[in-house]
Parts: sequence; C-alpha cells; structure tokens
Amino acid sequence: MASTWQELKKELEEETNKLFESCPDEIKRFHYGIITHSEAGKYNHNQYFGHMVHTYGYYGIYSLNMPDFIKQLGSDPHFDLEHVKKMFMTIYASAPFLAKYAGQQLLGKYAEEMKKIVPSIEKKEDFFELLSAFQAFMSRLYWWFHWYFPWGIGAAACQRMTPEDITEMQRLCDEG
Repeated sequence: MASTWQELKKELEEETNKLFESCPDEIKRFHYGIITHSEAGKYNHNQYFGHMVHTYGYYGIYSLNMPDFIKQLGSDPHFDLEHVKKMFMTIYASAPFLAKYAGQQLLGKYAEEMKKIVPSIEKKEDFFELLSAFQAFMSRLYWWFHWYFPWGIGAAACQRMTPEDITEMQRLCDEG
C-alpha cells in the first residue's frame, strides 16, 4: 500500500504496464458470465447483460470523462489545489463502493488508494501527475472491458429499421 503520491503513481504505472500484457480475470469473468461478486441477473430472468452495460458505463465515465473534466477545470487559474482535490473527492466519493459492487475490484482498490493519498498532495502539478497515472490505469481496464463486450448482441437484437420495415409495420398496425 502506497504512502505517498509518488509511490501510488509508480504502482499505478506498474499495474498499467501489466494490463498491456494480459486481461485481468475480473474482466474475463464478465465475458464468460461468471458473476461471483454480486447477485447480478438473479432477479432479471437470470441474465447479466444489464450488469455488463452498467459496468461498461462506469469504466467509461471514470476513465474517460471525469479525469479530463477535473484536469480542464483544474487548469483554470481560479481553481486552486484545494478546489481540484475537492472536485476529485466529490466525483470519486462513491467510486470504490460502486466499482467493487460492479465487480471492478482493481478499479475499486485504486480508487480507495487515490482517496487516501489525494488529501496529502501539496502541489497541483503533482495531483495532475497522479491523476494522469490513475486515468491511464483506468483507461486500460476500460480497453479490456470494451474488447470483451458482447457487441454481437446489438447486431443480432438491435438492428435499425429500414423505411420498408416501417412501411410494413404501419400496414400491419392499420390492418390489425
């Protein structure tokens, strides 16, 4: 467990490098429908697709959107370090719980570590360095989840209607 932002940054960079080599088991479990961290699907006709969609969304929001918003606002001279840290702590307040509930153990672990370390950071530039390492780590997790996401379901079940389909549907409704 890291005790300084520099140690946490180094650990995040090492974990990110490992993620370039192999997909973590927690993401492979989603791919195979092995949901062991919650009762996902138990009350939804025994399907877990909804759980995958929410998890995919969490990865995207946490890794792609929020860090960039914090960096952009934090770069404004009207936002001092305390404002930037407060933004981070507010946005990621529930991240450890939600991530772990969703089966994202690695994201939950490092979100907790970030929340422990961020208050001790003394320079905005240091915070941005750490946040960038955290973002790279989360983005790599997101990449694996994106890779394994069952995109074929959309091709099979969510085809766009053609004008001919709509005309036929209207005819069937009118004659019904």
